[in-house]
Amino acid sequence: MTEDRGFAGASAYREARQASGSQDRRDWRAGAIGESIVGRLLAELDDRGVRAVHDRRVPGSLGNIDHIAVTPMGIYVIDAKNYTGHPRVETEPGADATARRLFIGRDDHTHLVHAVRSQVRVVLGALDDATVPVRGVLCFVGAEWQVLNGYLIDGVGVTSTDGLAALLAIPGPLDQDRVDALHTRLTAALEPA
Repeated sequence: MTEDRGFAGASAYREARQASGSQDRRDWRAGAIGESIVGRLLAELDDRGVRAVHDRRVPGSLGNIDHIAVTPMGIYVIDAKNYTGHPRVETEPGADATARRLFIGRDDHTHLVHAVRSQVRVVLGALDDATVPVRGVLCFVGAEWQVLNGYLIDGVGVTSTDGLAALLAIPGPLDQDRVDALHTRLTAALEPA
């Protein structure tokens, strides 16, 4: 039997089935659910010209890219996280005002920002077209938001599903033929995870 690949949450669902401990299974399942929720959101935006690529392998690593949205404004690399708690940012003590860290509740999750920046570099390499903007977004599903639009940390957007939907629906300079061509290129260039 061949495994399904390339749909929202595919690799996380596989990891949940293979996990040895019950907590690991729950964590992977929660992640898969979060990815599926964002996948459904992206499917709902298809009629607005947004094209999605799901669950792509990061070459040379065990990691994956949850979602890539090709929109009239450019390309968004989206990492879906199904976390509870309040996302917030803090400025690092002694650093300039732009140096920020991402917290969910009391836990520092700034490493997630760095992971998305790495995924953006993968997509830039696969795209090989410097004329198209590629941006990273962390989308928190299930989190309790205290701000309306989210945050920007080191060039990576941090937002809710509502914030993501609004961001991806912004009109832009790319026509539908260009969006579809970029979608086709990324689908072919990045292997399903």
